[in-house]
Amino acid sequence: MPSIHKTVYYSYTTGKLPKGCELCVQGKKLVLFITGDCFRKCFYCPLSEIRRTDKVFANEWDTGFTNKLEKKHLDIIIKEAKLCGAEGAGITGGDPLIQWQRTVKAIKALKKEFGKNFHIHLYTGFEHVEPKRLKALCNAGLDEIRFHPVLWNDTLWNRIDIARKFPWTIGVEIPSIPSYEKQTKKLLHFLDHKVDFVNMNELELSDTNASMLRKLKYEAKDKTSYAVKGSKALALRLMRDPHSYPIHFCTSKLKDKVQLTQRIRRRAKRIALPFDTITKDGLLIRGVAYLPDLEPGFSYRKRLQSLTPVEKNNVLKRLREKQAKLPLQSIIDHEKLRLLCDPQELFKKRKDVKRLRLLPAIVEEYPTRDGMEVDIRML
Repeated sequence: MPSIHKTVYYSYTTGKLPKGCELCVQGKKLVLFITGDCFRKCFYCPLSEIRRTDKVFANEWDTGFTNKLEKKHLDIIIKEAKLCGAEGAGITGGDPLIQWQRTVKAIKALKKEFGKNFHIHLYTGFEHVEPKRLKALCNAGLDEIRFHPVLWNDTLWNRIDIARKFPWTIGVEIPSIPSYEKQTKKLLHFLDHKVDFVNMNELELSDTNASMLRKLKYEAKDKTSYAVKGSKALALRLMRDPHSYPIHFCTSKLKDKVQLTQRIRRRAKRIALPFDTITKDGLLIRGVAYLPDLEPGFSYRKRLQSLTPVEKNNVLKRLREKQAKLPLQSIIDHEKLRLLCDPQELFKKRKDVKRLRLLPAIVEEYPTRDGMEVDIRML
């Protein structure tokens, strides 16, 4: 029976972590969502509704892609990689092999910009595996390919042999589904001497899969977690069986407390303004002065997105006029159309700021492109 070790990342493994995982747990991987296209309808798919279409995201940054991956989209992908200090990328979807030419283009651009040591791994199913597509991915510089086979149908499992013809690292990544123990065990034995590693992920409830999972009698393991009851126990049980490859069980806690937090911290250090405070979780605390008609609230983001270019320019003009009169130093936020400043100075001079018909606030938010607010305290 193999020895199971608990890692410092709240996960469990029977061997060394794959290179893609090593970088991921350090927050050093750009998450490149290359398409939402996918012909499978897995009942546990956690993908949000906004990503179930043919879009391209670099971490949280919507590249504005429509139907062709152009230089402006690649520039955003590269910029985001630099902003989070990425040393590699994980390409996901959807199924990247559906849009394989786009995926190849992105891999080539990243390798050209960052060099051959920029580690790139990719997630895909077996449905669109064919020699031509895999050869193109390999030639572009893909370092690691991870397959996600369906557990309830073994028809396509043999396509793993096509991938073995190329000089890259091969893995399989699947969720640990409590009611699929027999099928999972069958797959794990099938993979002996065919792959370099297997990752099992703790099954999680999400906004989009919760209804179906609950209908199938799956439930959260406790009130503070989205992880499904029994998923961890199954993975640890299956890891006791001997295999030719190491198995890594990636917990829900790893994804939330380690992977995301580390990536957020790395980005925060690179984008924080001199007066921003970075919390231990990588969030930014900053002073903000809002225009009354763009006060933060339920429809704040919708109002920002609905502005025409002319309207946005008018708002920026008003912000510049207010900035010139502001009794403290500030920076115009061109994305969220507000003034950023030192929170302590803003608090001291909040009355003066209000006289300028601005709304002062202390804001705690993510350092990501979307800048999601966690707390807004109006002064």
